[in-house]
Amino acid sequence: MTRRNHLDDFTRGRMIGKLEEGRTVTSVAAEFGINKSVVSRAWKAFQTTGTAVRKVGGARPRTTTAGDDQYIILQANRGRWQSANVIV
Repeated sequence: MTRRNHLDDFTRGRMIGKLEEGRTVTSVAAEFGINKSVVSRAWKAFQTTGTAVRKVGGARPRTTTAGDDQYIILQANRGRWQSANVIV
C-alpha cells in the first residue's frame, strides 16, 4: 500500500508561482521531484478557487464530546464484561 504525502502550503505556493511565470507543468514537476498529475491538479485547483491552500476537513462530524468519550471509557472499565449496548 502506498503512503500519501500531502504538499505543504508553502511548496504548493512555490509551484503555482512558477506556473504563473510561464513554466511548464513538466518542468515544475521535475524541479520538485513529484508527478506531473500532482502539479496539474494543484494548478487546476488554483485556477478554480484562486488559492493554493488545500481544503481541510471533510471527515464526518463527531457525535460524542470529549466528556462523553471519557464517561464511556469509565463505564467500560467498571463493567469489563458488559456488552457495548449496555455501556452506552
